[in-house]
Order: sequence, then structure tokens, then C-alpha cells
Amino acid sequence: MAVSLSSDAAQMATYLSGLTQPDTLIIRQAEVELKPILKRPGCVPAMIEVIKAQGSQEEATRHVAAIVLRKRIAGHLGRFDGPTKAALKGELLAILRTENSRPVRNGVVALVAAVCKSEAENEGDEAQAAAGWPELFQFVAGAAGDAHPEARELAFLLLGEMTDTVGVHLKPQFGTLAGLFGAGLSDGDAKVQSASVKALGLLMSYLADEEEIDTFAPLISPLLVVAEACRARNDEEVVSTFLDVLYDLSFSPSQVVAKHMAPIVRFALICMADSNLEIAVRDSAALVVATMAESKPKLLGRDAALLAGVVETIFNLIENSDGSAAGALFESNPAWKEDFQDQEGYDPDADDNGGITETGIAQGTLDMLACEIPKKYIFEPVVGRCMARLGSADPNQRKAGIACLGVIAEGCAEPLRENLAQVMPHVFQTAADSDARVRECACFALGQISEHCQPEVLSYSSQILPIVFALLDDDNIAVQATSCYVLEMFCERLEPDGVRPLLDPLVRKLASMLEGTSKRSVQEMTVAALAATAVAAEEEFAPYVVGVATLMAKLMELKEEKTYSLRGRALECMGHIAIAVGKEHFRPYFALTMQCACEGLTFDSTDLHEFAYALFANLAKVMGEEFAPVLVELVPHLVTVISQDEGQFEQAEEEQGGQFKALDDSDEEDDEGGNLIMHIRTALLETKKGAITALGEMAAHTGSAFVPFMGEVMTVLMKAADNWHPLIKTEVADAMSSLIVPCVAQDHGGEISWEKGDISGPSPLSANTAQAVAIILKALVNMMKDETKDVVGKACESVQSVIELCGPHALATVANDCLETTYAILAKEAPCQQTDDYGEDFGDEDDDDHDSFMTSVCDLVGAFGRVMGPHFVQYLPKFLPVICAYAKPSRPPSDRSMAIGCLGELAQELEGGIAEHWSAVFYPAAIAGLADSDDSVKRNAAFCIGVSCEGLGEAISPQYGSMLQALSPLFSIDITEGDTAAAVVDNASAAVARMIIASPSHVPMSMVLPVLLKALPLKYDMTENETVYNCLFGLLEQNHADLLANRQQLSLVFAEAASDDSKVDDELKGKLRLALQSLS
Repeated sequence: MAVSLSSDAAQMATYLSGLTQPDTLIIRQAEVELKPILKRPGCVPAMIEVIKAQGSQEEATRHVAAIVLRKRIAGHLGRFDGPTKAALKGELLAILRTENSRPVRNGVVALVAAVCKSEAENEGDEAQAAAGWPELFQFVAGAAGDAHPEARELAFLLLGEMTDTVGVHLKPQFGTLAGLFGAGLSDGDAKVQSASVKALGLLMSYLADEEEIDTFAPLISPLLVVAEACRARNDEEVVSTFLDVLYDLSFSPSQVVAKHMAPIVRFALICMADSNLEIAVRDSAALVVATMAESKPKLLGRDAALLAGVVETIFNLIENSDGSAAGALFESNPAWKEDFQDQEGYDPDADDNGGITETGIAQGTLDMLACEIPKKYIFEPVVGRCMARLGSADPNQRKAGIACLGVIAEGCAEPLRENLAQVMPHVFQTAADSDARVRECACFALGQISEHCQPEVLSYSSQILPIVFALLDDDNIAVQATSCYVLEMFCERLEPDGVRPLLDPLVRKLASMLEGTSKRSVQEMTVAALAATAVAAEEEFAPYVVGVATLMAKLMELKEEKTYSLRGRALECMGHIAIAVGKEHFRPYFALTMQCACEGLTFDSTDLHEFAYALFANLAKVMGEEFAPVLVELVPHLVTVISQDEGQFEQAEEEQGGQFKALDDSDEEDDEGGNLIMHIRTALLETKKGAITALGEMAAHTGSAFVPFMGEVMTVLMKAADNWHPLIKTEVADAMSSLIVPCVAQDHGGEISWEKGDISGPSPLSANTAQAVAIILKALVNMMKDETKDVVGKACESVQSVIELCGPHALATVANDCLETTYAILAKEAPCQQTDDYGEDFGDEDDDDHDSFMTSVCDLVGAFGRVMGPHFVQYLPKFLPVICAYAKPSRPPSDRSMAIGCLGELAQELEGGIAEHWSAVFYPAAIAGLADSDDSVKRNAAFCIGVSCEGLGEAISPQYGSMLQALSPLFSIDITEGDTAAAVVDNASAAVARMIIASPSHVPMSMVLPVLLKALPLKYDMTENETVYNCLFGLLEQNHADLLANRQQLSLVFAEAASDDSKVDDELKGKLRLALQSLS
């Protein structure tokens, strides 16, 4: 029966009804009328009346009443006395018992949660807060056990809405709540199950980082059962909510949660593969798998069956998807959609799904697995499947096989480099596949391998370049574009010898492509390929500069917004050409290029600015002091860019019910701020990074002309060193050391003369240089304590640069702090190595992969020896054990190579200072290294043996026999297998030469010299030429009988080493020719 409303409630109902109308003007008028009324406590009973008026008021009006009252209730509760509050709470619970409308009931549930939260927050006593509304929790418990499903569902709706309050104030009742949730999950009614999943999920997400999560973690198994049932009946809302919970739980430190990793991942895989689910839900499932790989890499890696299931699902997604598996290369390029929407493999649905595709989901997940899971676990399962699918008759399987090989190239670069001989023939085969999508993915894989498997991949230049050259003529435009990407990646580190055979047709072909296509993405990639070709060819690119520069001149002046990226690529190309051909050849183009770059700074395009800053960096390197006149204009601009704040406050998206935001509980009539959030302008981060790089190169190459700008530049870089983003800090660390160079140019004629280990005399540093060094080294050592490994690695490199330039007096200012910090990093005790505990048992550290930044740390240790000399010997007992830990056979090859290389540098720099540690450390480590399976380890071990013999002399001659025996197999290595193999033989040759120089009487010359001469001349490591040939010159001067017995072979070696096309330096060539004359 309809109940008549009081006058206040009737008036309230009229205004609330206005809020439900489809007319904006009516809604705004209702808000204006309501706002003063809602400030009065009397509005609360009036709205309660409206909510209760089931017979007389529309459902929408009563629902809105619940929403508006929820917004205002917190501001009024404090004004009510105890009896009034109690009456209000009783009314709300009574409404929940009798309300038939689902929307109204849900609105009241949210209102009850708001009252409960407000009461708990206003109660200072935790125990009292928990007991503040006992009737509510009795109501929840009663409803959860009610015979009617709607009542049971209501209990969990209430718990879900009260998540924050429950999580903070009801911890003593968690055991009871776990029982309630367990019952809800096993309820026979689907709606009750769904509500319990949502409520429990919200609470578990809230508690994910708390120890109390262990109380609810045992419910993960029944949660998964219910979630799977929801997936089977296509209840995407529950599945999506639960996947969000699983994502939060992935980072939980709970061991109990970690024990459920396998079933969690299996459920996520089922969702990933379910084509009936929306792509966004499947993407959430993939995120769960990727996050598990990030947070629990060893746990996931050790479960071989589970990992196999993950990898197989990924492969299946790629091969069953029609999307391009190489499209990731172009996703950030707006021109890609415009240029390739008519091409095979283009997925138009991706535009409607926020760019999400099945292939993208799979590749993103695989990339995370490859980067995070220890390589000993992930490499074989992926590569094995790649190889199997590459042999398939199904082009979709071949596509998946070659695409996945490209995806793992970054994360699994180290094992992939070791297995290129087995992998590359398959890559070359797919590049000639009959299916265009397979060829496109082959280009993608070639590009990824070329980018991440340097320098080993360069030995395949004679095969790669002809294949890519042919693919530039492919009928499929996407294949052409991806081929340009391969050229860009491959040629960046290629020597002129590698590109020479195809240089002329390659440049002509790329120029023809650039002029013949109207597709901007192809134009951009063609220009990038031309730039990389120039870098590879070096001065041999000079004949092509006029033609290519003419093409670039047109592009550098493009002014249409959509062509800014192409204009930037043209600027980049000119910078690369300058690097390749040098100052003299580039000078005619310097002014125009700079003019176009500076004009680009006036355009509203962070991308174009970034290209300009990269150009400034390259042209400063090339033009040197001729670049100085533009410093006055550019340095202040760059300083301003770096000084900008990359964060800005923006209005947050409104929560549900935001249409009534004007009715929120606020005393501010003019609330201009609202709910603001910090938005990070990532494009500005990249621009600032480019500006820092440019300043660093200007400082390094413009000499004393940069000195007037030192103050403002140091100030802005010191501030940027404390930036929150690692990208900025890394670039600052890299640029810091360059700021010393202008001081050295002005005060020291470009070079500081210092003696190793000599700090007893006067400092060779001028006052200005000493001040700059002290400030910069202090900042760099602080950056070595950063929490990000890239920042630490770059800081170590810069410290090394400064102390090697300025000597021991420079290091003395920070020596103790620098040495202690370096030791902490080697011992894995630094801030950047404190791994978050996400519930994983870390186990044996031998599961750990090589950390690339550690190479910079070990190089710094070598620099300590080079600069401190005998003063560093006292630190060897502390440093050697932590260095040798990386040389254990169980460590990755890169670690072993790094450690042995570090020992070699110390042996070279400290000479006799290592004597006390020779037998226990250096000798056994080097001998083990010579027998290692990895060529880089062998190479460094041979170097270590040689310089140790050089430094210790006769003292270690009794061990010559065993050292020569260990070196002997290295001379049998097939140098045609690549540069690293050739380097091993070169270093073995240099080691034998050093042994002969140090103690010739302990070397069996008649046996050793024929082997040594057969390995000469050196093929790769030209730095050892002087050592090897000086050894032979010395024996020749002595008319050593065993050497003269090999006169013919010696003459052949000298003749080849002295030839015009030899890489031996000219001075040494002169000595070789004189020696050759004496032999004849």
C-alpha cells in the first residue's frame, strides 16, 4: 500500500525525480535546487522516506535517492546523536530486508557501506571501530545463511562494498569471514557464487601485500573452480574481475599464494585461448601470466610442464591468428595503419579493441617470459617449438615459429648468440618462403637477431645482406618495409668490409625505393636503412653523399604535421652520414642541416625535437670546434627543456554516479581543483633524454668553447640526477663525465699527465678541473647507489671515464665511498639488487642470468687497478672472492667471461702485485677458463695467462708446462666460425708471445714456434699485434735457431702483415718490412 510522504520528502522526491530526466537543463535545475537542501541534516530522513516509498515513487527516483544520500551521508553523521544514528542504521537494515528492486537495493548497499566506513574512520579505538555497528555484521552473517538466494547474494554485495572497512577494521573476524566466503563459493546459486567471487576478490586484492592474505589464500582453489564455471557460461564480468584479482595476487609476498601459481596460470591460459571471451578479457589473462613470469620467474621456470603449456598456448595463438606477427614494429607509427590497411595480415578489428590482437597478446607475453624467466628454463622450450614449426607444411605454423624466434631475441640474446649456427639456416630458409606473412616474420626475426645478437651475427653478413637485398623487391609492401628494418639493425655495427660488396646496388635500391613509394612508413624505414648503411660503409659512403643529401634536403623541409616523423628521420640520416664520412665531406651540408633542425624546434612536435637533439649530438661529435658557434643559441634552449617538469595535474575520470558530482559532500561552492591526478608526459621524458645526450656530446667535443656554459649545465644536470625516472638518470650519468672535458681542454691542453698510483706529489689538476671533478664524481658515486641497474651501470662507466682521464688525484676525493659501493654491487648487496619478495623461494643464485650492467662494474674494478696501481693490491683479498663467484662453471657464459676478463685486467695493471694470489686465484681461474665451452671465456683466460706471465716473470715459470698444455687446444679452433673464434686464437698467440718474452728458456721453442707462426698474422684482435711481433723481432735479433728454422713461414707471416690491405698500423708495418728484408 502506498504511503504518503511528508512535505519535505515530497519536495525532495520532486527534485530527485528531476535528476532522472533525459534533459540536461532539468537535471542542472534539480541540482541547483537540491544543493542548499542537502547541506541540512533534515535531508537525510527525507531521502530515507523516498527510498522506502516503494508504492508511490518510481524505482529510478528511489535509486537516485540512495546514490545522492551516499554522497552526503558522511558530512551529516557526525551531527547526529547516538539514538538518531541507531535509528538511521536500523532503517537502512530494514530497507535491505524488504526492498524488492535490485537497483535500489544495490544503491542502499553502497549507502550502508558508506555509513559503516564513516563510523569506523571516526572511531579512534580500533576495537571499538570494529564493534561500531554490530547489527550490520549480524545482518550479514544471517543473510549469508538465509534460505533465499537473494539474501545470500545481498550478504556478499555488502561485504564487497565494505572492502576497505573490512580490510582495516575487521581483522579479528577474518577467520569467520573466510568461512562465510567459503560457503558462498560452494553455493548452488550462480548469482550468490558470482557475488562471493567479487567480494572475496576485492578483499584479497586489498590484502595482497598484507600477512593476513594467508587467511584467505586457501580459498584460491575454490575461487578458480567458480571462475572457470563463469568462463564456461560466458560470464565475462566475473571472469574479468577475478583476473584483476589474480594480477594483484601475482605480486603478493605470501608463500601460501605462491603455492597456487600453477593453477592460477593454467586458468589464465584457458582464458587466453578462449575465443568466446572479449579480447580485453583475454588480454587481462595474458597479463596474469606475464606478471607471474615477472614476479616468480624461477618458480615458473622450474615447473617444466606448466611452462611448456604456457609456451604452447602462445604459439597456438599466433598460428591461429590472421594478424601480422611483425606488426609490433609499426604499432607506434601512425602511418602504418594508413599505408597497410589493404595488406594481408592487417587486422581492422584491432582498431576497435584499443589495438589489442591475439598475436599482440601472445608476443607480449612471450617477450616477458624471455626477459624474466632464467634462460636455462625458457630457451629450449621456445626454440625447440620454433624449429619444429619451421619444418611444418602449414604456413601458419612456420609464421609462428619464426615470429617467436624474433620475439625472444632480446630476452634470450645470450643463449641465442651461442646457438646462431643452428638457428640462422632456418631463418634464411624462411626468408625465401612462399608465404608473404612468413617472409615478413623472417624479416622481423632477422632484425631482432641483428639488433640483439651483436657482434656474433655480423659473421653472417655475406648471407644476410643478399637475402635482405632481394627482399627489398618483394611484392608485399610490408615485407619491403620490414627488410629496411633489418638493414637498419644489421648495418649499425657492420664494418666497411661487410657492406662493401653490396654497397653500390644497396644505396641505389634504397634511393629508388624512397623516390618510388608514396607510403610514408616505407619512406621512413628506407631513410633509416640508408642511415645505417652509411654508418657501416664509413668513408666509403662519401661518393653517395651528394645524391642522398639531395634526397634528404627535400624531406628535411617537410612542414605538414603528418610528415614530421619523416622529416625527423631525414635529420637522423644526415647525422649518421656525418658520422660516417667525417667533417671534411660533410661540411658543405652542415649549415642547411642545422637550419632545418633548428626550424623544427619551432614546431609543436616532441618527436621532431627529439630527432633534432640526436642530430645536434652527432654533429657536435663530427664538427668538433666548428660546432661551437651554435652553442650560444642551443645550450640555453636545451637547459630549458631539461628543466621542464614532465608531470602535470589533470582532472581524474569521474566515478560511477559522476553525473551528480555537483551534489558531492563539499563545502566549497567553487571547487576548481576537483579530483586531480598526476599525468606523466612520457614524450617529454624522451625529449629531455635527447637534450641531455646533446649537451653531453657538445661538452665532449667542442673543447674550451663549452666552458662558459659549464655552470648552468652542471646545475641542471645535478637536479636531473635526482629525477624520479630511470631514463633521465641514466642519461645524466652518461653525460656527467663529458663535463670534465672542456676543463681539460682549457686548462690542460686536452690531456692530463698522471702517474699510476702516484698521489704523493702535487696534483696535476687545475683548480677549476679539480672542483668540477670533485662535484661530478661525488654525484656519480651517489648514482652508483641508485635502485635501477641501468643507472648504476652508466654511473660506473662515467666514474671510469673520469678517473682514467684525470688520474689518481681525482679518484682520491671519493676513493673510500667508491670502492665500498663497487664492492657492494659485486657482492649483490647494492640497492639495485634488492629483489622484491613476491613469495618466491629464490633458491640457488645459479638460476640467475647475466646482468649486463655488471660488465661496467667489473670494468671499473679494472680501472681501479689502472689508476691506483699498487695501492689497489691491499683490496684484492676483499674483491677477488666476489669477482671469482661469477666465474663458477654454473654461471652463464657472459658472467664467466666478465670475471676472467676482470682478473686479466687486474693482472695486467698490478703486475707483481698479484703474486700472493696467483696460485689460489688467478692460475686456477685462468686454467679453468681455457677449458671453458665458451669462446669469450677462453679468449679472456688466454689474455689473463699472458699478462700474468708478463707481470710475474720467472716466479711462475715452473707452471709454464701446464699453461702451454692448456693453451694448446685453442690453436685448433676453426677461425672461420666467426670473429669470437678468431679472437681466441689471437689471444692465445699473444699469451704465448708474452710467455716467450718473460721467460724464453722455459718455452720449448722448437715445438711452440711452428704452432704460433701458423696462427699468424692475427685475424681479429689487432691490439695484440705489437706484443706478438715484438716477440718475434726479439728472437730474430738473437738469431734464435728455432725461429730461423721456420724462416719461410716467418717470411710469409711478415709479408702478409705488412701488405697494404693489412690492418696492422703503419709504424709496425715499417718494422715488419725491415725485418722481411733481413730475412731475405
